[in-house]
Amino acid sequence: MKTHLLIIDPQNSFCDPAGELCVPGAEADMKRLAEFIRARENRIDRMTVTLDSHNKIHIAHPVWWTDADGNPPEPFTPITFEEVAAGKWQAADPDDRAWSLKYMEQIRSHVIWPCHCLIGTWGHGVYEPLSAVLNQWREKYHDLDFVLKGSCRFTENFSAIRPSVPVPGDPSTALNTALLKRIDRADRILVAGEASSHCVADTVRDIVACSENPAIARKIVLLSDAMSPVPGFEEAARAFFEQMTDAGVGIARLKEVD
Repeated sequence: MKTHLLIIDPQNSFCDPAGELCVPGAEADMKRLAEFIRARENRIDRMTVTLDSHNKIHIAHPVWWTDADGNPPEPFTPITFEEVAAGKWQAADPDDRAWSLKYMEQIRSHVIWPCHCLIGTWGHGVYEPLSAVLNQWREKYHDLDFVLKGSCRFTENFSAIRPSVPVPGDPSTALNTALLKRIDRADRILVAGEASSHCVADTVRDIVACSENPAIARKIVLLSDAMSPVPGFEEAARAFFEQMTDAGVGIARLKEVD
């Protein structure tokens, strides 16, 4: 049986206590995952690691937005389409205002995150000790497949499969058919990473929704003790697990996986 391990955004910004958007529980998640890989290294055939990859000026970051007095929103501020349409919030750059309104009209609501996973910074890197284990594995078995997402500043990109809103003319926001095909070659797809309420949830939902294989859900196993939700979004994570269970996706703890 061919096993593909898909690790979603195991980065310092999310997993290190000093990270800009540290997810409680993520540090322990990644340490457990590292031990899991070390103990079963010869039973994992391929690994894909996704990396949230942002520039500072990004539609999800405070610097993008301003209120009527020229002040940016605080991190974790919810913004709605109605507020943008009414002028409570607008893009700081006048050239971005038309797109921002169109974007908000499609997604309706939007949470502003602290600047995180900035390309070229410590926060973008893979969290230790997981990074060391991944490097050891690829020296012995197979190169790692890295998938970068989120570099387009005009849209959120929680999912590694597709962005929240495709941006015309930007191929980086197209459906990632290559990743869909690559993971479908496996008999079993193990999924770990951060966060279960956002990037893991959207990625797995999109795998199930967008794969050409209508039975792909039955290949997927969510490693429940190798992922955690963003605080305040625990209910979203629970809803994700319930939805995926109904779709045929498996859920297991690391010690339950052969």
